[in-house]
Amino acid sequence: MLKRQIVAPFRLAAKALILIEQMLVAVLNSILRSFGVKPLPMPSRALPQLSIKPEDILSEVRKDGSEVGLPTSDKLLKPTSDAGHTLYRYACAQSPNERSTIDLSALSDDQQYWLYQLSDADLARLSKAGLDACTRAMDGKKCGVGGLPKFERHEPAEAPKMTSPLAERIHAYRLKPSFA
Repeated sequence: MLKRQIVAPFRLAAKALILIEQMLVAVLNSILRSFGVKPLPMPSRALPQLSIKPEDILSEVRKDGSEVGLPTSDKLLKPTSDAGHTLYRYACAQSPNERSTIDLSALSDDQQYWLYQLSDADLARLSKAGLDACTRAMDGKKCGVGGLPKFERHEPAEAPKMTSPLAERIHAYRLKPSFA
């Protein structure tokens, strides 16, 4: 019912345009006949009728989707990280100029340091291995690409516990850039 309410104004407008066109051609033909010129042919336009109903299309799509039993790759179902995508884009870049345009903000400082250690040959092997291998390499797991330096996350060291206010002041003073 909603479909009919939406379609009805458009159908009415289309019929009105067809009638206006026919009236203009009739007026032009009467003018042309008075000057002895061959009249224009009268257009025989009609609203196009759908030979296929939308319900038929939807039922065919549903039927085709249920019969197709294509195996789904497990790799497509595994979640990938932004770091893996970034490494893959970086590895697929052909030149250092292209690599310099890639945004590495999804990578931590340790990951960026590890990425800059990779040679062009390592990057080429990673790009051939695919997105899943890049994601596994960024997680520090075996990725199927031999010869890569192992990525290790460096956890920040625990801050030493201060026992006295004097020790805290000395430590704060040593952390200032002017001390170094």
